Amino acid sequence: MSHARVQQLSDQLVAKWTSPQGVELMAAGAVLVGGLLAYGPLSLQEAGGLLDWPAEEVLDRFHAMNFDLETDDRGRVIGAGVSLDDRRPHTMQLQGQQVHGWCAMDALMFPVVLKEPASTVTSRCAATGEPIRLTVTPGGVHDLSPSTAAVTLAPATGADMREVFCNRVNFYATAHLAEAAAERDGDLAACSVDEAWALGKRLADLF
Repeated sequence: MSHARVQQLSDQLVAKWTSPQGVELMAAGAVLVGGLLAYGPLSLQEAGGLLDWPAEEVLDRFHAMNFDLETDDRGRVIGAGVSLDDRRPHTMQLQGQQVHGWCAMDALMFPVVLKEPASTVTSRCAATGEPIRLTVTPGGVHDLSPSTAAVTLAPATGADMREVFCNRVNFYATAHLAEAAAERDGDLAACSVDEAWALGKRLADLF
């Protein structure tokens, strides 16, 4: 694993979220995450009300920040990092309910953001489909199965966040599989789950 590349991508991600646009996006995203957890799917009117934005501007304003919200077939917001779409491979326990994440980093970060004492996270290997389970706590990761699991990291700039980052930040059953994914896509870096959790903690501390 290239620790220099992991550090570079980690620093780049923190720089993104501490930029003026990143601070604005994080604040707005946090409002919607809170709304999704409290109320479930949000109409654009409900989302706009929470954000104090005109309803018709909600999707466009997030899009302008390269962060396309996830919507259902009724046009309701169902995802802003935390997702209510049970087809997503990453699940976590937040505020007493099972929800989903767009990527491995969401599953490692949001339990820390919300100060969950212990959040059961389940996912699957992006290469083999093998189940991956772990417990995320404010102090680190526990009960990782398989213990060999690893994560890929990606750059977070250039286009929609889900396209450039989330869809490429995944769990793998072994470091070898994660490294093979990184070799196929030179933008990526493979890291341990503990390293990925540490990056999630850096991001969580920004909220």
